[in-house]
Amino acid sequence: MAYKAKVKHTVTDNPHYRIITVEEPLSIAAESYRRIKTSLEFANVDKRLQVIQVCSSMQGEGKSITVLNIAATYAEDGKKVLVVDLDFRRPKLHRSFRRENKDGITDVLAEHIKLKDAIIHGENGIDCLNRGSKAPFPTALLGSEGMTKLFEELRKQYEYIIVDCPPILAVSDAAIISKLCDGCLFVVSQAKTEKAAARESVKILRDNGVNILGVVFANISAKRGNYYYSNKYKYYYQNYYGKDNAPDGSKAPEEAEEEKDN
Repeated sequence: MAYKAKVKHTVTDNPHYRIITVEEPLSIAAESYRRIKTSLEFANVDKRLQVIQVCSSMQGEGKSITVLNIAATYAEDGKKVLVVDLDFRRPKLHRSFRRENKDGITDVLAEHIKLKDAIIHGENGIDCLNRGSKAPFPTALLGSEGMTKLFEELRKQYEYIIVDCPPILAVSDAAIISKLCDGCLFVVSQAKTEKAAARESVKILRDNGVNILGVVFANISAKRGNYYYSNKYKYYYQNYYGKDNAPDGSKAPEEAEEEKDN
């Protein structure tokens, strides 16, 4: 694995799958996602990562939020980026774009609509391709020749494609989806993921020859996380932004001391 990154947020903080990187661009969480993007740029120096798969062991571990926020970091760099919802059983990405889950991938593959008409153009520079109509046989559709050709076309249109996948331990879809992607980010929730589940998921990915790029630790609380790391990060964060610019209203340590003396 290339790296490990920590992102402090909770799913309950984002009931509508908010894109924190856009709504709170100066927050610690937003900066953490930018670090992930930077790490990805150095993950495979011999091959550019264009299609990135985001997986987790089970449902509700922060996978979809990670997809959206990593995509946002590429969009703010002026890159043409697309998020694709391949969690055919429990699709969610359309919620962030406040759209109904219709006219998506399955409808394109069934030739009911054209690809250009299925793509949702978001206000934040992120495009989305949702699932669309319910698929009776998701696994077969994901591994179809039509899906392969669809991704070949998407690669021509976008610089980066971030793919949301079903949980690894629930169904076999993630391993099939990996054939369409250049690498996989594995999301681990401090609040929900059990060690045994994480180990088994990584084993499944490795057994299927998936290029695991790294691990994203989500849902990290101050109490359960690394207290020293959290406070040192906040120290540098406050010093960098200073009294007037810190987005959370906090003051750098030396500024707080000056106010106390006065």
